[in-house]
Amino acid sequence: MLCAASLAIASMLLGWRAFAQTTTPQEPTGSAVTIAIANKFQQVVPDTDTKRRALTIQNKNSDSCWVYVGSDKASKENSIALASGEKFVRYWPLAPSGAIQATCASSSDTLLVEYQ
Repeated sequence: MLCAASLAIASMLLGWRAFAQTTTPQEPTGSAVTIAIANKFQQVVPDTDTKRRALTIQNKNSDSCWVYVGSDKASKENSIALASGEKFVRYWPLAPSGAIQATCASSSDTLLVEYQ
């Protein structure tokens, strides 16, 4: 009983903030990536040793795009197809930390790429 009373008095004197953890959230890295050459895969997300918490790639075009997870030779057959407006979204622990490659059906198409 004495211990509980002491804890209550200490918390009132110190305030609850003394017991709270503060963390700085990691800001997502995001940009629009332009596909230079249609139907040719290019790296849109770098390879990293750090585990990613989230990854989003959105097709902002009127035609199809393809996303390949990895740095191996990519092809449309072993990629994830994104129709117009669709997103490829992964959160920890399923967010890949490796390189991501992508292509679209037309040159100058853009993908919105965000990761953290």
